Amino acid sequence: MTIPKKILLLDAYSTRTLACVRSFGAHGIQFVVGGHTRWDMSFYPRYCQSRFLYTPPYRSISQFLADIAAAIERSGADAVFPTSEAAILAFDSGRDKIPAQLIIPSRAEIETLFQKWQAICVAESVGVRVPKTRLITPENVDSLADSAGPFPAIIKANWSDSVSGDCVVRAGSTVYVYSADQLLAEAKKKLTRSPQILVQEFINGYGVGISGVFKNGEPVVLFGHRRIRESNPCGGPSAVALSIPVSEELRQAAVQIMRKTGYSGPAMVEFKTDRRTQTPYFMEVNARLWGSILLTQAAGLDLPYLMWKSATGQNVGKEETGYREGVVGRNLLGDTRHLVSVLRGRPKNWPGEFPGRVEALRDYLSLFAPGRSKHLLFTQDDPKPAFGRLLQELLARHAH
Repeated sequence: MTIPKKILLLDAYSTRTLACVRSFGAHGIQFVVGGHTRWDMSFYPRYCQSRFLYTPPYRSISQFLADIAAAIERSGADAVFPTSEAAILAFDSGRDKIPAQLIIPSRAEIETLFQKWQAICVAESVGVRVPKTRLITPENVDSLADSAGPFPAIIKANWSDSVSGDCVVRAGSTVYVYSADQLLAEAKKKLTRSPQILVQEFINGYGVGISGVFKNGEPVVLFGHRRIRESNPCGGPSAVALSIPVSEELRQAAVQIMRKTGYSGPAMVEFKTDRRTQTPYFMEVNARLWGSILLTQAAGLDLPYLMWKSATGQNVGKEETGYREGVVGRNLLGDTRHLVSVLRGRPKNWPGEFPGRVEALRDYLSLFAPGRSKHLLFTQDDPKPAFGRLLQELLARHAH
């Protein structure tokens, strides 16, 4: 990849893009930010000088591609960097329609890593522990009627987003089921939105991410984090996370998986660690930037810039790859949502850990104490994105 003169940074609603705006701006990399609505949080950083709106691929892939091509012509950009799976899939379906470098995974990498089932097969092939998982299609879904469990079980889409006609379609949330009858009914319902689904054993545990930048499957830089709280206590985006050292066991597992694929670019290899046995299980690979990437910057690791250096053939020095362990990063909006969910009470039949109301309120309030956590959106030198995120939640959530 030649070094671009100017980049179109897309998906302005996301923390992934916000991390890039802050990083690229600090290093003098020229960019234009594109988003779905004028409230998108990445339009608000002090480094954002130029912005534009485009049609989301959830509405129309063809119009999305036309909007991006027009933005390239207007801005003189010679590269495009999307940070969402939806935009990556839309570009993959129309690579020849974009007159600029596309900074996205190859088609082979997308086929392998964007499919949860394929990623699980890769992990198994290199000896990494995975939850018991079945691939279900409309052709074999009726076999679930005889399922003996174990329950609860999890139903999730094989693709988080998929292309259907001229649109990218969201697969919807993960579903938990507690009997064979419920399993069959929910699986059939899920298959109306996704061509393939997974039925997976439930692991009562917490999430650990081994993330970083890879080049031809080898790690350029790695970062470890543990999810402390999720916006939904039953599973969802990280609300509070902790930077941790990369253990040798998880380092080996992540590197073996990525080495097998030969992947180049940013990625997070996600594990779930069983609370009782402390055994880690591979869950999936996010072959793109990930939602909690702002924690890397809070811990002193400028990962978007290292991604940029690696992609453009520049050397990444060892002195650039260190970070502070024990940093607690907080997304206040997500953490507030977590608290509200806990105060409503434990969902019926929920089999996993679920905090008590008093404990949740105490933990929520404790992070307001000076020095206890770093707010990932609101920083002293760049406070406006936090207000943009609030506007986004109130005014434009439906657009994403």
